[in-house]
Amino acid sequence: METQDAAASLLFKLWPQIEANKNKIIGVAAVIVVVALLIIFYSVQHERTQVASGEAITQALVGLSPNTTPDQAADAYLAVSRQYSGTPAGDRGLLQGATILFTEGKYTDAQNYFQQYLDAKPDGEFSGLAALGVAKCLEAQGKLNEAAGAYQHVISDLSDPVAVISAKFSLALIDAQQKNFSAAQQLFQDVLQTDPRGELGNEAGQFLYDLQSKNSLPAAAPAPAPATAPAAPFSLTH
Repeated sequence: METQDAAASLLFKLWPQIEANKNKIIGVAAVIVVVALLIIFYSVQHERTQVASGEAITQALVGLSPNTTPDQAADAYLAVSRQYSGTPAGDRGLLQGATILFTEGKYTDAQNYFQQYLDAKPDGEFSGLAALGVAKCLEAQGKLNEAAGAYQHVISDLSDPVAVISAKFSLALIDAQQKNFSAAQQLFQDVLQTDPRGELGNEAGQFLYDLQSKNSLPAAAPAPAPATAPAAPFSLTH
């Protein structure tokens, strides 16, 4: 009974932090994908098909105005993805369209488009980001068990370091909500060690401190340091 009461008390104390960070964490997938797409957008394309499809993305961007609705913007990018399916610009259009749908709360539609990329290119350049998008969509729909499995897939099977660290942090939050405190502790420790000076690492450190102090957990064994710490090209907005 005392153990159950302690777990319930810890969850009660952690819950405000989880709730306060929920929107930020859900939004990480959108920010990551947008930044990645912008980086790729300015890359030089040499093949003719790549040039043509790149011009299509440019036209889609030029066609957007302050009066363009999110649905119209999503449709413009998805139209490029259909016209230039399989090209770098087609991929960008698909993921950009999915991202806009996600930010508009259309999680099922966004999930379908992220999954469409994964089905076409499971080992593609953006497979980590797309898989993270699927997991975020599941989490936003309240399907925590499915989301946990999707985050674990990113962590275990994909090599994108930015997607992996975000997946670890999000999975740790789910573990904390489900009272899997030891698993959450280890994941927060991994994030903190990987990103010790970043905002995500800082937040992981705060959660880790709460888990260890309020539940009397022993310090987690540190994970092996990565050969090269990933530079996360995104920031969490408060």
